[in-house]
Amino acid sequence: MQPDQRVTRRGLLGLLAAVVATASTPKLGWALGQRTKFGIAEIDLPNALTRTSSWQRGLFEIQGSTSIEINEEVPRVRLDSVDLFSHPFTVLLGDSEFEPISTVGLENLRRYLTYGGFLLLDDASGRTESGFTQSCRRLCKRLFPNHPLAALQSDHSVYRSFFLLERPTGRFQLSAQLFGVHLNTITPLMLNVNDLSGALLVDAGGQYVHYPSPDGEYQRRESIKMLINLVLYALTSNYKHDQVHVAELLRRDEF
Repeated sequence: MQPDQRVTRRGLLGLLAAVVATASTPKLGWALGQRTKFGIAEIDLPNALTRTSSWQRGLFEIQGSTSIEINEEVPRVRLDSVDLFSHPFTVLLGDSEFEPISTVGLENLRRYLTYGGFLLLDDASGRTESGFTQSCRRLCKRLFPNHPLAALQSDHSVYRSFFLLERPTGRFQLSAQLFGVHLNTITPLMLNVNDLSGALLVDAGGQYVHYPSPDGEYQRRESIKMLINLVLYALTSNYKHDQVHVAELLRRDEF
């Protein structure tokens, strides 16, 4: 069943407004509760990987570097589920091709991205133009036929949403560019082919699993900064774009 429009647009705008509000509020003054804490959700697809510890580590770094209060749970969510609209930041992680998404899932994802959600595609294969990246390109073409997945320019605001960064990185340095789909003034879907989650992956004892190549710990620190920038971009780009309308949208019956 398709999600009701009242739930999707209103819910995402409310979550974005609440989380961004807390980002500029001293931590001692927060009283918004668990529902408005920021979290990361993984997309649940056949062949998709899961790296809960990577995102938990990243969330820990986000809380330490910003004023955003985090929810350290990392749920898995199906694209055909209304639960998708409860998570402003989602990740699809993989190292191989995945099957085409169902028509219902595709429409749900299109609504999600159009209404304010953000999806990070993280290629963990360590290969250029891998099967995973090719599947992501096909997915984007089905989602938005008139808005191709393309390299982001070096002056894109994701590179300066918190830290000033020159390029994306991760466990590898295969590409000096992020790729994204532009919708009007925002980029709600981005692809990193450098295995961002691999640089953040920790074992049960809290030790990093992989050593980033070629620049080691410096590269890991830059990967953490990249995730923080992605999160801040995802939260503030759509919020700033819509902020003059948020109060009105939340009052109107048609949303």
